[in-house]
Amino acid sequence: MKRTLLVSTAVLALAIVPTTSVFAEDSKTTDQSQTTNKSQSVDKNQTPTSEEKKVVEYTKNETAKTEKKKEPVVVEEDNSKKEAISNKEKVEEVPKNGWQKENGEWLFYENNQPIKNWKKIAGVWYFFDQNGIMASNRIVNDYAFHTSGAMVENSWVKIADKWYYATDSGKIVRNRWERVGNVWYYFNQDGVMASNTLVDDYLLNSSGAMAQNDWEKIADKWYYATDSGKIVRNKWEKINGIWYYFNSDGVMASNQWKDAYYLKNSGAMAEKEWIFDKSYNSWFYLKSGGAYASREWIDAYYLKSGGYMAKNEWIFDPNYNAWYYLKEDGSYVTGAFNIENKSYFFQGDGKWIQSPKYFKVKPITAYIYSESGDILSYVNQGSIVTYDSSKSKGSRLAVSISGLSGYMNQNDLTLVDEESEFIPHYTTDGRFLYHELSPYTSIRVAPHTSAMKIGKKYYSNDGEHFDGFTIKNRFLFKNLTEPTNYSADELNRVYSMMNIRNSRLAGKGAIFKEAEKRYGVNALYLMAHSALESAWGRSQIANDKNNFFGIAAYDTSPYDSAKKFDDVDKGILGAAKWIRENYIDRGRDHLGNKATGMNVRYASDPYWGEKIASIMMNINSRLGGKD
Repeated sequence: MKRTLLVSTAVLALAIVPTTSVFAEDSKTTDQSQTTNKSQSVDKNQTPTSEEKKVVEYTKNETAKTEKKKEPVVVEEDNSKKEAISNKEKVEEVPKNGWQKENGEWLFYENNQPIKNWKKIAGVWYFFDQNGIMASNRIVNDYAFHTSGAMVENSWVKIADKWYYATDSGKIVRNRWERVGNVWYYFNQDGVMASNTLVDDYLLNSSGAMAQNDWEKIADKWYYATDSGKIVRNKWEKINGIWYYFNSDGVMASNQWKDAYYLKNSGAMAEKEWIFDKSYNSWFYLKSGGAYASREWIDAYYLKSGGYMAKNEWIFDPNYNAWYYLKEDGSYVTGAFNIENKSYFFQGDGKWIQSPKYFKVKPITAYIYSESGDILSYVNQGSIVTYDSSKSKGSRLAVSISGLSGYMNQNDLTLVDEESEFIPHYTTDGRFLYHELSPYTSIRVAPHTSAMKIGKKYYSNDGEHFDGFTIKNRFLFKNLTEPTNYSADELNRVYSMMNIRNSRLAGKGAIFKEAEKRYGVNALYLMAHSALESAWGRSQIANDKNNFFGIAAYDTSPYDSAKKFDDVDKGILGAAKWIRENYIDRGRDHLGNKATGMNVRYASDPYWGEKIASIMMNINSRLGGKD
């Protein structure tokens, strides 16, 4: 580069030194910028280095030579600076190649120019618009691109919360079905995957997969697709053993009737259960098979025509030829019941009895009261009492049983159907009169008389007075303080004669006679009493507690409450003493019935005395009839 001196060489020499130094630094900087793409600045106030000193000295020498030649030098300082600046800018303009991110967008350069349209890079297709910007997470000409910009192939992509599927060509599926991984999907005209919807009766779930043998809820409505993928419409469908109904739109029916069937909240058909329908304000019963019960009984409830449960009303059932009254809860009335201030009586099965005659005792024990309210006696559960409709006492009904007349609480009684329930009665076989207490139990009470007819049923409130004749059961009213005419040996023979085995009372004839002698209680009676209460000395209470007479063995807790004796002998003697003190000495010196004798208080069984008297009669007959 030429330099022309316009001033003295000495002055110019001084002026040129820093400029030369700057050019040297610029040259160095340029070399560095080509390598690192970074610009370095030079501090003008920095102290020159040894290299710079050499340059100064060299410049001085050259200046001296120039002075000697006295050739003018022109310094074009401004042009030099411009040239330096221009060179510096050229160094900073690096050619662009490969991926470049500009303003948040990706571009790809080749030869310092951005690619436009399609470009396969490292085996992956990308698309760049007219500005060179890479397409990503969008669709261009039916081609779908991932967020990375890679073209989608045989894969799913989610764009703006919508799912698309691109085939191996890279193009999305539009307006058709596509099977992806053995699952069918449907894509609309925009290529968006359909989900949680119906397409031509095919059900698509929330994942977009076509439902098969499965449920799907769409807009709060349930649908079901069969194995074909199509929904069920306008018909019944049995799913996992449960019936459902789907309307013409394919929607599962719930909380509604379909003909005679009811679909519950779950949609399942009601079966063998009660349903309350608020719209009809009524209970209905759905039978096995699902149809509602109509004009029939379900337990104690009656379902009328249309399936409505009857309540607070009379119902006549022609099948039973009987009237029933259904209460507020729908169940039929039993026993005595007040309807519009009038008393009615119903059997245990709900049948109304216009002229009731018999009632059955419901609780374990129930009391019989006098007209003034005093307790007269008590009877056990299942006892049949005869009703006297001509009298009543408040909520108590007038009844009679085993010789006793009194009043019993209505709540303790249930009406008996004479046609279907067994009523105790008397019959004769031509030799003896028997009291038939149940279909399985009868006891002999007296010899046959000519006034009796074989095969006819006789009824008596006291066991003595019958229609057309009267009997006298001498053991029933025998004074028990009178001794028996049988010896201890004769009494010992009874157990073998009666074929009684393993009895703890066998061979105790002497003890029975001792009790008779010591306490003045008939030994034959004691033997018969122990036979009834302890199953001839073989009951659990007899074996465990030596209690053969049922002393303190109350109906509610017979075993636990029964009195215990030390041994068999004390069990016989102790009982005789107890009976003497608690009954005979208090005026109850005979077995009797519920009106008189021991039976009034000793046992709740109304025929307890009659049963013991029958055993005495049988033993007496076998031993020769001495008593």
